[in-house]
Amino acid sequence: MEPINQTDPTSFVLFADSLPFGVFLFESPTDQFSLESQLVYANPPAKSFFKWNHNKKRSLSLRELFHPFGNEEFLSQTFSTLQKEKSSPIYLDAENPNNEKINTRKVYSLRAQSLSSQLFYILLEDATKQLFAGLSFHEKESQLNHVLKTMLNGVVVVNLQGQIIYANDNAAKILSLEIDELKNKYFASKEWKQIRVDGSPFPPEELPLSVALNQQKTVYHCEHGIISEGEKVKWLNINATPIYDTEGKLEGATASFLDITELKNTQNTIELKNRKLKAILDAIERSAIVSIADTKGVIQRANQKFVQISGYSEKELLGSDHKKLNSKFHPKEFWEKMWRDILSGRPWEGIIRNQSKQGNFFWLQTYIHPLYDSNDKIESFLSIRFDITEEVEALENTNRMLHFTGIQNSRLQNFAYIVSHNIRQHSSNFSSLIELLEENPNEEERKNIVNMLHASSEKLNETITHLNDIISINQMLNKPMEVCMIEEEVQKTLNILKGSIESRNIQIFVEIEENLRLTIIPAYLESIILNLVSNAIKYVRLKDGAFIRISSKKAEGQVSLRVEDNGLGINLEKHGNKIFGMFKTFHKNEDARGIGLFITKSQVEVLGGTITVESTEGEGSTFTVFIPENSNHAIHI
Repeated sequence: MEPINQTDPTSFVLFADSLPFGVFLFESPTDQFSLESQLVYANPPAKSFFKWNHNKKRSLSLRELFHPFGNEEFLSQTFSTLQKEKSSPIYLDAENPNNEKINTRKVYSLRAQSLSSQLFYILLEDATKQLFAGLSFHEKESQLNHVLKTMLNGVVVVNLQGQIIYANDNAAKILSLEIDELKNKYFASKEWKQIRVDGSPFPPEELPLSVALNQQKTVYHCEHGIISEGEKVKWLNINATPIYDTEGKLEGATASFLDITELKNTQNTIELKNRKLKAILDAIERSAIVSIADTKGVIQRANQKFVQISGYSEKELLGSDHKKLNSKFHPKEFWEKMWRDILSGRPWEGIIRNQSKQGNFFWLQTYIHPLYDSNDKIESFLSIRFDITEEVEALENTNRMLHFTGIQNSRLQNFAYIVSHNIRQHSSNFSSLIELLEENPNEEERKNIVNMLHASSEKLNETITHLNDIISINQMLNKPMEVCMIEEEVQKTLNILKGSIESRNIQIFVEIEENLRLTIIPAYLESIILNLVSNAIKYVRLKDGAFIRISSKKAEGQVSLRVEDNGLGINLEKHGNKIFGMFKTFHKNEDARGIGLFITKSQVEVLGGTITVESTEGEGSTFTVFIPENSNHAIHI
């Protein structure tokens, strides 16, 4: 045979078409002679060996085409050997590939050679006639012996009594015996313990050679284990067939077998790992929320737990984007970072707040892992999630409790201050005035003392009233929440304060988002707006150009209320840390009591909100209140 041009497939095809033996050209997915290799060309003699539908659109694989020669383990070992020993042919016996009704087997010569990194060709030739036709008995025997020696299979021949009368080298090697030791033994000898895959004894009458001798049937690909004394179990793949003399009388049987121990052990290891993996996956499936999405986030698979927590049916989830569950809680940057991470191949872990079909929010501890295709490209993402809604809500409630405990501590400190300072001062003042009365001064002095007692009594009553106002903040938590229109409440307050606004010639600007609503205790909202607007009126500069701007809008689940003035302002460097304290005043205003801002801050914080101040002395102040859109979630403790 002339050398083949390995760099030009076209010239290879033209040359192969002229050859008298079979030539197959395969394309391999790797640089190995893989059983998954696809047939790309077969010359005319090759097509005569294997009859298939040449009009099939699908290309045949090496495994499909050469299956008559043996099972997958045998083919895998055969082509592995061919790749290592490219110059030497391998002789294989097989059923007639054309499935012709011939009660004989044939011997084929098989060689393989790489054409390029992923192309290789196989040369197949029917060697039966070449090996045996026209040869002398001695030549036939010599040729047969050569074929048997080069076969990968172990081969034995037994007589009618089951005694081994011939064994090739590979048979001795596989059975861990010398040729001389192997001959004259019986294949069913007790020296060999035969077992099934499950470890149970293999019945002697079912051994392939027993079937060939006793039932005169050919046995293909029978697998069983064999244990020799002092040896570990070996697993064999066996073919056996009866042998007849020239008159058609049974004279013995032959068996060819392949050592598949390594393949079996590998297969068992893989099966064990698969079982363990399946057990792990089953456990995850039962306990976790699992989904698979493509690289665009489209859901390809969702388990039952995902269906249950989302409120959507499996049909509604599959083919839709995960955005269907977006609660709009996380900012855009959160999602951008997550996608950057997973598209780069890094696993991602985080906590996500989702929203069910029914509108309920739920929190998931989420793990996302990329899944790769055979080319190491990301083809999808596996998401494993655990419902931690109860834990998150418990933590939020704990944080709220700590928050309100801090507020209560602050109030207790203020109460202690009132009791220790203000009320004690009133009490001391009463004691002093009573002592003066007991000294029996003249009538005019007694009248003065009585007037002072009345004044002290009024101050004490005012202090007690302030304490009642503070206590009422907690009592009002039991009152029902209502949906209030911000603009209506502001207008109510402006009507109440209309006289003061007009007498001070203050210009009012109202900038409130249209139809802005807030779920809140109405009395709280009235009190907050009244305190902030009346404060702005109280500290206005009595001159032209005085103004108060009231604005409100909604953003990210919160409503902001802003009251801005150009009044006297406050020196925040000097008073900033006590501006919301009880009985704190910052101007010599006879109406100032230092209680309004304290009550306002307490009410805002009880609602789960915050209040801030910006101010410059002599220029004005801006108070901004932030309150959750639905305060029920903040005070439900």
